[in-house]
Amino acid sequence: MLLSIDIRNFAIIQSLQLDWHSGMSVITGETGAGKSIVIDALGLTLGEKADQNVITSGAKQTEISALYEVDQQSEAFQWLKDNDLLDDEILDSILNVSPKPGAKPEPRTECILRRVIVKEGRSKCYINGRNTTQSQLKQLGSLLVDIHGQHAHQSLLKNKEQLNLLDRYADHSKLLDNVKIAYQQLKTIEQRAKKLQQEKRERDAKRELLSYQVEELNTANPEQSVLDNLEMEHKQAATSNDRLALTQNALSDIMGDGSTSSLSYLNSAIGHLKTLATLDKNIAGLLETLTDAESLIQEAHFELSDYRDQLECDPEQLQMLDKQLEKFHDLARKHHVSLQELPNYFAKLQNELKRLHADDDELEQVEKEQKNCLNEYLNQAKLLTISRKRVAKKLSQLVTDKIQPLAMEGGNFSIQLNSRENNQSALGMEEVEFLVSANPGQPLQALTKVASGGELSRISLAIAVITSEQQLVPCIIFDEVDVGIGGATAETVGILLRQLAKDRQVLCVTHQPQVASCGHHHLIASKTKLKQSTTTQVFQLNKEQRVDEIARMLGGKVISSKTLSHAKEMLNIVS
Repeated sequence: MLLSIDIRNFAIIQSLQLDWHSGMSVITGETGAGKSIVIDALGLTLGEKADQNVITSGAKQTEISALYEVDQQSEAFQWLKDNDLLDDEILDSILNVSPKPGAKPEPRTECILRRVIVKEGRSKCYINGRNTTQSQLKQLGSLLVDIHGQHAHQSLLKNKEQLNLLDRYADHSKLLDNVKIAYQQLKTIEQRAKKLQQEKRERDAKRELLSYQVEELNTANPEQSVLDNLEMEHKQAATSNDRLALTQNALSDIMGDGSTSSLSYLNSAIGHLKTLATLDKNIAGLLETLTDAESLIQEAHFELSDYRDQLECDPEQLQMLDKQLEKFHDLARKHHVSLQELPNYFAKLQNELKRLHADDDELEQVEKEQKNCLNEYLNQAKLLTISRKRVAKKLSQLVTDKIQPLAMEGGNFSIQLNSRENNQSALGMEEVEFLVSANPGQPLQALTKVASGGELSRISLAIAVITSEQQLVPCIIFDEVDVGIGGATAETVGILLRQLAKDRQVLCVTHQPQVASCGHHHLIASKTKLKQSTTTQVFQLNKEQRVDEIARMLGGKVISSKTLSHAKEMLNIVS
């Protein structure tokens, strides 16, 4: 529950301190007096976005503090405890397992939310005097106060807000989180699969080229041993004529046809040494050496003859070998390597082709994961859809019942779920559309097409009251949500809000005397013009002042005794 608010230098409020009470409090005042400024200031302490333009002209900063009473069994208290933002004395009392004899446990505690907005630099947020983030302020604020703004009925025309409203009413936060996580995982794996598929297309193109290159090289078979043998064969074929001529010359020198061959000279020398050996036995060893040499030369002659006989001078074979070798040279030039590097390059292409085939395994695995992620998303989204259908039916009936006394007798309200166009989103697989039939017998149509301003306001108010009844937020604020209604309908609205205030604190900014008369407490906003500025003040009204204010709201500037009597009557009805 909101206990008090302290506002300094906010818009046209220079300084304002207000105490709040349980039950229903109403704020009234002339148009432009600044009734909603207090609510706007409170919104900043609840984590709303800050704008430096709200700082009062001539001031250096705006400072707003709001004091709340927090039930120790509430979500807000647990949030404070979880985030280590409880007052130290309170925390000590909680942790004290042995309270003093006779001491009663305190069921409630106080909490201060503070916001400072400066002209230069970032705004500052505080919870119980400790510096916090705007996000933390907003998280705690959502557990303390629920504000229904004066333009809420306009946002009700947006399908996205209609879906948000349904999910908030159904408390789908956990289901939505599960769907969002599954959707993000699905999108992540889809992006991964898309990238791998693109890489696969690139690999396929590269693989096609590599396959052609490898096949071409494989047909040529540029193994090192093959190239070595080919070069050797080519060298032998290219030099066969020279080798034959040299061999023939060598044979002629050894044997010859006349007396000038090397063997004839050796035979002559051996004959001389044999004669010499009869004269001198000491040359026997030399004679034996020459005799062995003769034998070796004859053996060499035989081998050289065989070698000559095996030599072939085949121009066709040389031409064939030339073509084979030229083919390898062409392949080397084609791939921008030397002939000596071609075998290693061939092996490199073969390995790269194998790797490209292996890379497809990752895509196959990712596509399996993508299928699993899609199934998980569909399962989570289906759970959300089932709950939405159930809650939509319940909320449709509740709103239909609630708008009957709001001058919409026989009206009908329905929440329709439609499948999304692309079927998948972080918000589930369907969109929501609010349908209404304002009068009996009329078909249901989209809220955007058939509801007038007044009808839209009443439907919005009915939804606000229903959702507030559902939620456990201790303070609910209605900021001019009764726009477009009056008379008996306005009185019904006032009674609805007063009934709502039985279980929680209700603050209501209103122009309707019928609504204002239903409040337990009445405050008035007034604008005062100073010498060089204008300021807004808010005052608590006593019984007499309240009669005058209700009379002003009923009759305008001139207040008659009849108007005063009517005002008293209205206040007596709800007192």
